[in-house]
Amino acid sequence: MSDYSQQDRTLALVGIYQCAKMVHDLASTGETDDNAFATSIQSLFVENPNSTLNVFGDTVDNLQLGVETLLAQMKADTASENRNLVITRYVLNLMILAKKLKQQGTPLSQIATVLDTAKAQQEHFGDLHENMIATIARAYTENVSNVQPRIMVNGHHNYLGNQRIANKIRALLLAGIRSALLWYQVGGTRWNLIWSRKKYLQNAKSLYRPQTASSSEKVTNLFSDREDDPR
Repeated sequence: MSDYSQQDRTLALVGIYQCAKMVHDLASTGETDDNAFATSIQSLFVENPNSTLNVFGDTVDNLQLGVETLLAQMKADTASENRNLVITRYVLNLMILAKKLKQQGTPLSQIATVLDTAKAQQEHFGDLHENMIATIARAYTENVSNVQPRIMVNGHHNYLGNQRIANKIRALLLAGIRSALLWYQVGGTRWNLIWSRKKYLQNAKSLYRPQTASSSEKVTNLFSDREDDPR
């Protein structure tokens, strides 16, 4: 890919927000948007994409949860109760982790090796089989979970303690890192995020498709019986 645009950076950023929102959803309710989940997980297996959108299945319909989340989190006129600092923290930490992993090099190579195994499992068992998700989760645990800043997942202990859900969360964190790496690749920087905020919002609005938008846009509050789980 070459000649990157603000649209490319927005798509990649939306990919990060989509993963962060799904991590929050799974930790809070045990459920999330199926199509968004499939899109983010499949993005891990896309090599040598011919466009930024190609990473996400060549259609913005697959990114509507991320578009909604970005708009809700970044709009200046959004009421404070509609924002979620937990999601913002996930996004920023995924960006930091992606940059550190890129600098270190070796963890990314090791992750790629494990993802080859996961891809073989996908071909054998089918899309999104729990064995494949568990393998992706292992790639995160073995290569990312001890890198600082360690992501602390906020949620309900019933869901955080469920191995199947925990595997999905870790797999999504890895997918979020993949989107963050893509964001850097297409020219994203922390300063760019600050100074081009209005451009990101304008582009995100152009990506919004009400007819295919997720029904789970509202961000729920955290309750007192929830806890932090170091991923």
